[in-house]
Amino acid sequence: MPPQTQLTPPAPSGELAPGQNGLLTRLPHDMQQQTLKHCTRVAFAAHETLIAAGDPSEWTYLLCSGLVSLQMMTEDAATVEVALIGREGLVGLTLVNDQESTNSVIGIVAGEALRIRPAALQAECERNPALQRVLLQYSQALIADVAQGSTCHRFHTARQRLARWLLIVSDRTQSPRIDMTQARLGQALGLQRTGATAASLALQDLGAIKARHGRITILDRRRMEAAACQCYRSRSSRSAGNGGRVV
Repeated sequence: MPPQTQLTPPAPSGELAPGQNGLLTRLPHDMQQQTLKHCTRVAFAAHETLIAAGDPSEWTYLLCSGLVSLQMMTEDAATVEVALIGREGLVGLTLVNDQESTNSVIGIVAGEALRIRPAALQAECERNPALQRVLLQYSQALIADVAQGSTCHRFHTARQRLARWLLIVSDRTQSPRIDMTQARLGQALGLQRTGATAASLALQDLGAIKARHGRITILDRRRMEAAACQCYRSRSSRSAGNGGRVV
């Protein structure tokens, strides 16, 4: 893990500003400050493993910027992404209940997180019902998002799934440019590299994206949204109806 940086407390209310975690900003200011006493702000890199499945971890991470991927591994060591998480959420919640993580957590877009020991977060939940409610709501939203992703993987085409995934990453990073190799796209979508390349070429033929040298640029968002499956629009509707708090 790169060296820690200075911890900056979230604002007590208002829009989620750069460097803030969305879960903490939903708490009253005094409760934010109490939780922050146990946190250290750290940086993470793209491709860095924050939590490895099955291995004990000393930390839970509240994301403040960047993106991480929750990944499951099959018996033959293949991996598939089950969720993307940004500064609206956290990773390592199962560790709070003294359970090993069944997912690996890998950095996708470099960023920063507030690192807290699971025991400290559990203690704060016990003394702070508001924090407990926020984490429960987040867990429910995450489960819904994972379930929708599984349905999407089963019933929708590679092109639809790729368009959905790129739109989600663009929304999270607030940028039309995404640094991502075809191999990484294949891993995220559960496709062979050739399948990811074919889906990428199909979107390029539509004039929706440009892919070159490990970078994908969304050229026409309207065409991308038309190419994506209904899962993206359903997810956006849930986010709008929940104050932007859907994972």
